[in-house]
Amino acid sequence: MADATKRSEDGELRRAGMGDDLPAYRLLVSSLFSSPGSIIPGGIAGVLTPYLCWLSTGMPIFAQLTQVVLAVVVLRLLTVINYRRRDHSADSFVQTRRWDREYFLGATVFSAVLGYSCYIALSITDDPAAHITSVASTIALASGYVSRNAGRPKFVAVQLMTFCIPMALGLIQAHNDYYHYIGYFAFLYLAANIAITNSLHRNLLALSEAKKQSEALAGALHSQNLTLDAALNTMIHGLAMFDKRLDLAVCNAPFRALYGIPEPLALTGTPMAAIGRFLIERRVIDADQGRDLARALSQVQDTQSTVTREVQTRVGRLLVITIAPAAEGGVLMLTEDATERKATEARIERMARFDELTGLANRFEFNRLLNEAFSRRERTAEAFALLYLDLDGFKQVNDSLGHDVGDRVLKETANRLRDVLRPGDVLARFGGDEFLLILPSASRSVVAGIAQRLIDSLARVFAIDTKNVYVTASIGIAMAPEDGAGPADLLRHADTALYKAKAAGRNTHTFFNPGMAEEMLARHEIEVELRTACTEGTLELYYQPIIDLKTQEIVTREALMRWRHPLRGMIPPNIFIPIAEQSGLIASMGDWAIRQACRDAASWGGQIGVSVNISPLQFREPERIVNTVKDALIRANLPSHRLTLEVTESLLIEDNKVTLEVIDELRALGVKFALDDFGTGYSSLAYLSTYPFAQVKIDQSFTRNVHTNEASKAIIEAVCQLARRLSMNVVVEGIETDQQRIAVQLLGAQRAQGYLFGKPEPMAQFMPKRSRDVA
Repeated sequence: MADATKRSEDGELRRAGMGDDLPAYRLLVSSLFSSPGSIIPGGIAGVLTPYLCWLSTGMPIFAQLTQVVLAVVVLRLLTVINYRRRDHSADSFVQTRRWDREYFLGATVFSAVLGYSCYIALSITDDPAAHITSVASTIALASGYVSRNAGRPKFVAVQLMTFCIPMALGLIQAHNDYYHYIGYFAFLYLAANIAITNSLHRNLLALSEAKKQSEALAGALHSQNLTLDAALNTMIHGLAMFDKRLDLAVCNAPFRALYGIPEPLALTGTPMAAIGRFLIERRVIDADQGRDLARALSQVQDTQSTVTREVQTRVGRLLVITIAPAAEGGVLMLTEDATERKATEARIERMARFDELTGLANRFEFNRLLNEAFSRRERTAEAFALLYLDLDGFKQVNDSLGHDVGDRVLKETANRLRDVLRPGDVLARFGGDEFLLILPSASRSVVAGIAQRLIDSLARVFAIDTKNVYVTASIGIAMAPEDGAGPADLLRHADTALYKAKAAGRNTHTFFNPGMAEEMLARHEIEVELRTACTEGTLELYYQPIIDLKTQEIVTREALMRWRHPLRGMIPPNIFIPIAEQSGLIASMGDWAIRQACRDAASWGGQIGVSVNISPLQFREPERIVNTVKDALIRANLPSHRLTLEVTESLLIEDNKVTLEVIDELRALGVKFALDDFGTGYSSLAYLSTYPFAQVKIDQSFTRNVHTNEASKAIIEAVCQLARRLSMNVVVEGIETDQQRIAVQLLGAQRAQGYLFGKPEPMAQFMPKRSRDVA
């Protein structure tokens, strides 16, 4: 069907005289509408023709024809104006042909009405003024069509016939015998003008073809002359080519600038040795670096393999030099100024391992250190303790005094905890107001003493400007190996002990023991009620918009799961999601969320996508999650490119091979992936280069003071630069003010999410009821 349509369009183009050239057809039609001024003079003449006949003869028919011509002229002008208000660069053949036909129809009606007016004036009246006016106007307009539209001979022929045939018939039927001869002569005039039009058309085609060939030849020659210069001098990196004698063949401007090479040394034939001496004499590089580069050049010539060297210049620039074999025994030297890239990578690598606010190790770094502790225990049988510390009442500090004060409390908390610890103890921020500690070679009594000192250090008042802030700490303690044979077990048991400490009144520490039934019972109750909620379908999806910072339009809505308990009210996701993951409910809940989000997004219409958070546990059943996504897209009839799955770094550390296979299979369907909360969890540069993410989301902790904190600005800008090089979009979370929005946009972020653009809300809040009923 598509081939038949294409053949039909090609045939129409050929019949239009355009061959298979749709752009040329668009240009031709565009020339018809090039200016309303091209229609106005002819339109005025057309209106005046019957009007003057009416003034001379007084016949009502001419007054009526004057009104008809005026209406046709106005409609043609409106058509021209409507055409010029639109962009037609991407018009299809059907659209272009529609505009062509509209213009043709308007011109034909205009010609026919004037031709009829001329016929009436000649055949019915004996008024010389009417005769002269009608014939002169017809001849003038017909001649104008020939000169203006010679590129469209068929179009001109139709217009000439609608003008001249009525005029000829009128002359033949006139009461003056001399007019009869003029009428027959008019047919000759018509034929001559059509012949002239065809001749002009052929000449125009010949000139157009000759111009195309001339421009093509000139362009090819110009392109050949500029290719080498453009290829060399528009490169970001410096490039130089040497022949087999290591004499310079060619180098580009960036190469000369990176090494400070003067123009005489950049001439063809300059020996590499001369360039090397210059660099050493000017102390761009030292003698050892020069000898190393000389050996590398010889190695490349001998082995025909590529080598890379890093050179630190005297001004502190880091140059990455790649030397590769070239044709006929020569070598090619590519030099990258990697100073900024290496610095950016170092900043992001630190961000990936350490918490930006406190400078402590983050989840990823702590996970590595915890694994090291277990490995060391296997070698040395050394026991150690894991402490899980959570600040009591910190949420109230944030809610009442603001995030700025809360951040300063967290920084001071980290400082106080450091002061208590021994050399060799490990301290990390796990996220929010949670901290983790590893105490090696410590008995229960020593651990208890350190834990109490930690609690006491935080019990003192926090003096923040003029405010006195009080928080306490609860600590859960798990001992290795008796409380856990692996990192996950030990961390979970420390978490269970933390719940017990909070249940015991907070501001205390508790060691894990298997008899902590109260905490487990409470969690079990929530688990049972959560199972009931899943069975009865009382879970809900709320949506928060993600907007394009440039257009301020919604591009995606993130689906957020909510649980409205009949007695407890709205239960936070950070309460029931972990329980769902531990109980195995997360798979069915995740399946439901994907299906419901796809159905909801399909009802929105347009191109607004939907983003769904995926638990790492769902990837443990790769076939299930793939089939769920496929089924959801098919049932909802949702284009796959509108679905984005958000994952966190915790997914990526478990099973890289299986995870990558699932991501690749879903990406093959058109589904996109986003890395969520980058910078707060197990963030690593390796993930951005290993996994094919379309989007990276920067955590809101970097947004709160982005307009005043230079470190936050640097980190966001660095992530944006790296993401841009990897063709990823960047979404900055937690935008609450215009000041934050402007700041992150200036730093390079393309998209944003936060209360400034909309809070999470059910679909009923932003979709009209009629639209939901139809969906």
